[in-house]
Amino acid sequence: MAGISHRNVAVAIVLMLGSAAPAAAASFPMPGPNEQPEPLVREAFASPYGRVLMAEFAKALRADADPACLNSKGIAPDQLAPRGEALMIKWGTRVMEIAKSFIDFQAYEKAFSGAVELNRLKQRPEIKRYLDIERPLRLAKVLDFVFEQFERYALIARIKIAPVSPMATGNAEVHRADPAPAAEEALDKLVTANRSRELKRFVTLSEQAAAALDGAIRKEEAMRAGPPRFYRGIELDLAELCIGRR
Repeated sequence: MAGISHRNVAVAIVLMLGSAAPAAAASFPMPGPNEQPEPLVREAFASPYGRVLMAEFAKALRADADPACLNSKGIAPDQLAPRGEALMIKWGTRVMEIAKSFIDFQAYEKAFSGAVELNRLKQRPEIKRYLDIERPLRLAKVLDFVFEQFERYALIARIKIAPVSPMATGNAEVHRADPAPAAEEALDKLVTANRSRELKRFVTLSEQAAAALDGAIRKEEAMRAGPPRFYRGIELDLAELCIGRR
């Protein structure tokens, strides 16, 4: 529980920052390695799925924060939601920055020579449609990774806060809010129904980009990654919200 395999980290990085072709799903297009962590995380938290997860996180904060501590700090219960969101955006950005640091971008650029063609294809209407459908899926992967790593760290560090991710809770309402299944199905249908040569080429290049990105991950560094690497120190920020240890 204390760590995460380098392969899992590699897959997560490719899903969040690059593209991949998981079984029974359309490949994710490659937006390029210049996607910046903070705007990506903010967009993820502003998405419908992000709003549902943050509503659950706010409930957990209100349930687990020490009332006497809140009173002493002058924190009203309704202030926990915005403060909690700011905390998760801050640490979610850190998670993405660390994950991105595992990539050797020079190796990626050397392995993948189709970036110019890929970017040109992104201007095509049918590919813009593909990107519009795919974007919520990528944002959901960011949110899932951020929350799952946080919840593992909370367990390791014995932080008193309930989990909120659907994987940890089995919460059907949160699970229904996850856009990934519908987006994957829509992408499959789009690729199957669309005979555009440009779209097929775009998908092919995206798969090549994903493979290059996966190959450019520094596996030894990723192998040492895990919840403590991503979240060590968050307990100090949580203490400011009156969340303590079990």
